[in-house]
Amino acid sequence: MTRARLLLAVALLLPVALTGCGRDPQDVYCDAVREHQGDLSDVAASEDPGAVLGALDAYDDLADKAPRDVADDWVAVVGPLHRLRDAVADAGVDPATYAADDPPPGLAGEDRAAIEAAAREVGAERTVTAMASVEQHALDVCGTPLAR
Repeated sequence: MTRARLLLAVALLLPVALTGCGRDPQDVYCDAVREHQGDLSDVAASEDPGAVLGALDAYDDLADKAPRDVADDWVAVVGPLHRLRDAVADAGVDPATYAADDPPPGLAGEDRAAIEAAAREVGAERTVTAMASVEQHALDVCGTPLAR
């Protein structure tokens, strides 16, 4: 095969390889929404304040598979969650038991400040609006809510 034919073959096959052997990226994303729905439902029903961090792997998977029209919203959701997870981990605090009004004894002021700043970002209007957008997108496009 000549070099030109090889390059042409690669150019023609590359889009198929990048979309999962010809699968529509929207279908891949919607399959992932359905796959994670049970776990995300458990998180939504949980009274554990740290449960949302347990959903981070599912959220990351959905963000990785998100179609362009919702990808920026997923970034706005997972970024703050990663920062919160990292702040809690760096402080050596259990997210399930951490309470801002009653921090663990010995928690350094800078660790507390980092956790609280990250928590404010998770609760910020931009993050909440982005989460509402990804939830609505899953319902509208996939016909499936993120959580039951």
